[in-house]
Amino acid sequence: MWRDAAQCRRVSMLFISTSSFSSSSSKPSSVRNYYLRKRRKCPLQPFKQQWLQSFSHQLAMRSFKESIKNGETRILFSLVQSFSTYQIEPSPKAYRFLFKFLTQKHRLFGHQIPQILDHIEKVASFETPECVIIDLIEFYGENNMLTEAVELFFRIPKFRCEPSVEALNALLSVICREKRGLEIVPQILLKTQAMNIRIEESSYRILIRALCKIGSVSQALELSKYMVDDGFIADKKICSLMLATMCEQMDNDICEVLGFLEDLKMLGFELRMVDFSNLIRVLVRRGKGIDALGVLKQMKTNRIRPDIMCYNLILYGLIVERDFLRVDKVFDELLLKGLIPDIHTYNLFINCLCMQNKIEDGIKMLGSMGELGCAPKLSTYITVLKALCEAGDLDRVREMMKGMRKKGVNLDSESYEIMIHGLIRNADMTEACCLLNEMLDDNYVLPPASLDRIICRLIKMGLFFNATELLNAVGFKGC
Repeated sequence: MWRDAAQCRRVSMLFISTSSFSSSSSKPSSVRNYYLRKRRKCPLQPFKQQWLQSFSHQLAMRSFKESIKNGETRILFSLVQSFSTYQIEPSPKAYRFLFKFLTQKHRLFGHQIPQILDHIEKVASFETPECVIIDLIEFYGENNMLTEAVELFFRIPKFRCEPSVEALNALLSVICREKRGLEIVPQILLKTQAMNIRIEESSYRILIRALCKIGSVSQALELSKYMVDDGFIADKKICSLMLATMCEQMDNDICEVLGFLEDLKMLGFELRMVDFSNLIRVLVRRGKGIDALGVLKQMKTNRIRPDIMCYNLILYGLIVERDFLRVDKVFDELLLKGLIPDIHTYNLFINCLCMQNKIEDGIKMLGSMGELGCAPKLSTYITVLKALCEAGDLDRVREMMKGMRKKGVNLDSESYEIMIHGLIRNADMTEACCLLNEMLDDNYVLPPASLDRIICRLIKMGLFFNATELLNAVGFKGC
């Protein structure tokens, strides 16, 4: 008994082959020879032919690579010769490798590319893959050869290749890198109609990005309208890019920006957080902090949660307008929403307190920043030190500077200058000179105008020795 059918089949086949061998051996020799000759005349099976061609191709490519490695300069001749040795024609894959080699060594062999293209057009018989053409178009673009890239694109049908939108996009990406290339885009698009290439959404995106790059936002908007008319959906990233470009242009009035935003909404564009942030930024830049606060409210109405950057922009705009009551409300709101203030938030709010002469409140907040997970930086201390200097409270200034040194916070050139001018303003020239010497020891130098002001002040106060000593110190530092 056999356990499975597979084993039975193997045994039966074994018996069949044995019986056939025994039966054939029993036949006359003439019959057996005829049978063998007939079997020998059978052609190779298709998979064997493919394997043989593939093996020949590998050998030819190996021979070609060795020839160029040995310094062969006639690249096309070497390719054809290597393949003809094995009685086959160079394949598209071989030509793609050839073009990659030429583009990598374009300073030595780049001049041979036109010759090889002519050979493919007039001698070769295969259908050239479009990827080969795209690689060459990108190579021409990287080397600022726009004319060659355009000519190669329109030459695609001569290579027995059906051009598609991928080749068009490769050409548009190349020519849109420069303004002079944008000027020939209309001509190219008109000629592509005769090549049966339909502009797709990806093509529109390339053109709109190029127009935004040179600041032609109005033309980008018109092109977006054509894109929608062709049945495509307005891309969110593209609309955001157009809005951001519009906001960055300083010559645009805020009314123009808002009108542009309405045009984008007509295309089905819905604002995201980055778009609201750009609007808030441009309003703050125009000194319209209250209008920026209105955009923040609209952002919350659209159920978009503002981040700390948005609140920092609002705080800055309101502080510039000296609307301190709204500053307090906005700061309380961001805390209630669970946002964590960063160093910019604290700097802004402490500056707001100092502008209201609430220096003590600012000092208290500065002291509690570390407990709240945001250690104060030099910029935070400078805000409070400047306020204390303006208030004439030099004792608190000295106390704060000692605390800064204990915490490892060192003064920079700007902070030294603020401190020295504050001391001079309060007629404490001795302390100002000591701090100036310390500044020179730290390899910082005051601007020439500030040095002149200090030296003149010392001379007016009759402190000629101090003025001379300061001049010598400054000269010793090579200033």
